[in-house]
Amino acid sequence: MTSAFGNLVAVQTKRTLREPASVFFMLAFGPLFVIIMGAIFGTEARPEFGDRSFVEANLVSFSAIVLAITSFVMIPVDLVGQRDNGALRRFRATPLKPAKYIAADVTVRFAILTVSLVLMLVIGMTAFGAKTEGSIVAVLLALLLGISAFLAVGYALAAALPSSGAAQAVGNTLVYPLIMVSGGAVPLDSLPDNVRSVAQISPLTQLTEFLQDLWQGGTWGDNLVAVSVLGGLLVVATGLAARFFRWE
Repeated sequence: MTSAFGNLVAVQTKRTLREPASVFFMLAFGPLFVIIMGAIFGTEARPEFGDRSFVEANLVSFSAIVLAITSFVMIPVDLVGQRDNGALRRFRATPLKPAKYIAADVTVRFAILTVSLVLMLVIGMTAFGAKTEGSIVAVLLALLLGISAFLAVGYALAAALPSSGAAQAVGNTLVYPLIMVSGGAVPLDSLPDNVRSVAQISPLTQLTEFLQDLWQGGTWGDNLVAVSVLGGLLVVATGLAARFFRWE
């Protein structure tokens, strides 16, 4: 059974890495974004960023952009597309259970996203001098929780949406507003008070503020609301994905 799962992971890895869009947004986008932002803004500390450089002040926030694009667009479009073109139907004739297929696919995407976001942090810290005032281990654990929760959202959307066109439309409708109010693209402090209040409803905003607080010296205990929101999202979205996933 372990060997079969390993083979399935290997197949899913090869398939995913052959998709240019998946490779770019899941693996390369985060590191490249840090490099571009660092090249534009440099390493100079600025008052508007709390006497820190732009990259140092916003490094962990960039992860929200990567996770939003992956969970709301890439995963649903990819999986629904496979369902539409009959690629998933071929698995139906095998003893393979949906849960095992999803588990293998999640393993691959989780690994790719983890590599991407860790590399993003490494580049920011080594090439642009970004420094954390808190525990890097706490930050990494929060990233892993965020990756897990938003991967689950992606699979839940893929299970619920009826077609590739619907996946594309819903994904694009969700991703841009949620990124804009997450703090990943625009600092939350620059948004109007009423927009910031509404933004708190978004788990993506909760993740961004959680990561920012840890980066600035906070602890998991200081962010129990965000941890609860992300943990609840993981449980609910995983349940929905498992319940409604279908081969065709």
